[in-house]
Amino acid sequence: MTALRGPLPMFWPVYPNHPHESGRPATNRAPRAAVIAEGTPIALAMAAAFRITTIVAVGRKAQGAAIARNAVQAIPLRHRAQGGARIFATQLAQLDEEAQSET
Repeated sequence: MTALRGPLPMFWPVYPNHPHESGRPATNRAPRAAVIAEGTPIALAMAAAFRITTIVAVGRKAQGAAIARNAVQAIPLRHRAQGGARIFATQLAQLDEEAQSET
């Protein structure tokens, strides 16, 4: 993938911690709805603080998160995990091209 040329993105997960199985910090698991809901106000505050006007939801958890329930428009991208890296890179490059054409 080539370097981004449009405005620099700020990545902030709707759940900014590492979800893992109880007592096994080296494992991965999908974040539960309750912790996603807890992280949503923080993500929205970060966007407001930095005057971010374009929100991108990376993965279905982010897309279906409480951000959607807060009437925030989010552009969906495929999550890089589980074989989605190539699609994610392509979608991110397309967003970058669109951002360049708007400036």
